[in-house]
This record gives sequence, structure tokens and C-alpha cells, in this order.
Amino acid sequence: MRKITSAQKWDRILAVLALIFLVCVWLAGTFRAQADLHPFLKKALPEAAHFTPSPGGNYAAWKGSDKEELIGYVAVDSSHGYGGDLHLAVALALDGSVKGIAVVDHKETAAFFGFVLRRGVLDDLTGKKFSDPFILDQDVDSVTGATYSTQALVDATRKASRRIASRNLDYSVSPESAPKIRFGIPEAVLVGLFLFGIIGRLRCLRFKHKKTARWISMLTGLFILGFVFNKPLTLVLVNKALLGFWPQWQLHLYSYVLLAGILFITLVDNKNPYCEWFCPFGSAQECLAVIGGGKKRPPKNVHTVLRWFQRVLALGAISIALFYRNPSISSYEVFGAFFHLIGTNFHFVLLGIVLVAALFIRRPWCSYLCPLRPVTDFIRLVRNWIRNIWT
Repeated sequence: MRKITSAQKWDRILAVLALIFLVCVWLAGTFRAQADLHPFLKKALPEAAHFTPSPGGNYAAWKGSDKEELIGYVAVDSSHGYGGDLHLAVALALDGSVKGIAVVDHKETAAFFGFVLRRGVLDDLTGKKFSDPFILDQDVDSVTGATYSTQALVDATRKASRRIASRNLDYSVSPESAPKIRFGIPEAVLVGLFLFGIIGRLRCLRFKHKKTARWISMLTGLFILGFVFNKPLTLVLVNKALLGFWPQWQLHLYSYVLLAGILFITLVDNKNPYCEWFCPFGSAQECLAVIGGGKKRPPKNVHTVLRWFQRVLALGAISIALFYRNPSISSYEVFGAFFHLIGTNFHFVLLGIVLVAALFIRRPWCSYLCPLRPVTDFIRLVRNWIRNIWT
């Protein structure tokens, strides 16, 4: 066993304490109360005066409290969005058409989900028949930059409406087909960039143009993963994994490849090619550094304080997400504000500060604010700890 320094010893002690704290918060979050459904049933079908349980776990909607005039049914169903399960209350008329939709619960990033709702996705779904295909970009318009959230709204509405149609209205409903693997341009680019980053770091190749290759990789990540598809790595994905919110891999292959690639390479090589080779926002900061000459670092004592601030901030953000069982509730990342101009005033102010700082300091967001760096630091610490025990 290798001898460790006093600083390494304290790092390990604090890491273990942080892990214990997160486990306690996770357990506390499991005991939080569930929402009452009645207000959402009423919001989905306002003209109903009374709701009663019906077969299939749905609710019959009556115009009067005497149960003499049945006007429809309401079902609550869910689908996996960007941040986790999204629950909808969907009202279906007796002719099989969607009468109204209410969001019961969601775990999407607030700014992006508000943007989706303002684009009228729920209005587009209202009036559709249960027999309609409910296919994004065919009979339902997608929302650029928020595809996962839009898809979740469409899927939950389709499932709820078809459940009512089959169990309460006695319509013939075709069974749900198995999801097809979604492998497109984002997934192909991501795999290519991972391979590019791995090859670029191989010492045995003695790559002469490593600097040029890295810039090509960073600019590809910036424009393709950032501006075109808006798919950077965020704390939301990490929180989802910690909470056990695992979506169907066929429909979310990008997220699985991203997390698995970073974890595997970090454990094997102790390096994270995503952050250094093709992180979209990291690449944007390096572009600004070229303009402003941002190569400086704060004094050592300031640097140390800022790094610990970053770790405490990340621990707090993850803890809040685990307690409220909502992966996106504590997100303070500025990627949406930068790549799609979507965010709160806080996000835009923070983004402005970071962009100005990037002109003078190398990657200020990555170095002192990004909540993902402490996560990868923790993985490295555990990896090196285990190696130290076995060598």
C-alpha cells in the first residue's frame, strides 16, 4: 500500500462523509408525500362536477353530483422526459377525443418546460383521437431544444387516452409497439468524439497534430452537440442516475452512451475526454480565451477556496435533488441560456459573468462553478484509493 499525504487523507474522509450525507438525504426524500389528484382531474376537465373511480384505475367524470350525466373519463399516466417521469391527467370525451390535459407532476428543467408549454404542445394534443398516431414531427410538432420534454407529453397523452378507450369506452385499441432504437446524428457524433478523444490521448501514437485535433473536436462539440442539438452533459443526468430514474435505453441512447463513456474512461484512464476534448460550453470558454488571452489562474489560496466552494455547491445541488426526488430542481447550469437563449434572469446574469471571466481566466465555469467536476473528481478519488489499496 502506498503512503498517502495528509491532504489525501482528509480528501478521503470528507468524500466518505459527503457520501454518507447523500445517502441520508436520499432516504429522507423517499418519505415525502404524494400529491392529491383531484385538483388535476378538475383542471383536465373543468366542466365535470364530480369524479368517481372507474375500471382500469381511471376516473369517470360526471356533469352533476347525482351521477346522471357521464361526460367522459380522466386517466393519469406518465412517460419519461429529460429530468424523469412526467405525469399527466388526460380527459377523454365519450367519442374518444382528448378534451383536456393537466400536468400533475414533472421533473423537467423549469425554464425549458415553460418554453414547451408556451409553444402550445398541450393545445396541439387536445382534440386528437385516441386512434391518432401521436408521432412527433408528423401529427405533433416538436419543440427545438426540448425534444425529450415534448416527447414525454405526447407519449403520456397517447398512453392515457388509449387506456381509457380500451378499459372504459370498449374501443378496440392496438397494443403498444416495442420502441425502436433511436440512433441518429447526435449519437453518432458523440461516439465519434469519444473515440477521437481516446485516440488523441494515446501516448504510443505520438500524435503530431494533437492541438489541432483537439480544436476540431471542441468545435464539433460546440456546434453539433451544443447549438444544433443542445445535448451537453448536465447535473440532471447524474441526479437521474442517483435517483434510479432510468428511461428506456432505446429512446435515450445518447444519455446512456454519454454517462457510460465518461465513467468507463475515467475509471480506466483517470481522465475525462468529454470535459477536455468536446464539452460544448468548455469549448465556448476556450474560444473566448483565444480572444482575450484567458490563460491566467487566481492566486493559489483563492484558487483553493473557489474549488472547495465548487464542491460544496455541487453537494448542495445534488442533495436538494435527492431530497425532493427531482433531478432538475436544483440545476443552476447556464447551458440553456447560452445555446438556446432559454433560462431565468439568474441564468443570464450568471452566464454574462462567466463569459466575461472567460476572456481572462481559463475556463472559469469548468474550474470553479460546474457541478460535474466534483463528481468526476470523486470518481477519480475512489479509483485511486482502490488502486492504492491493491498496490
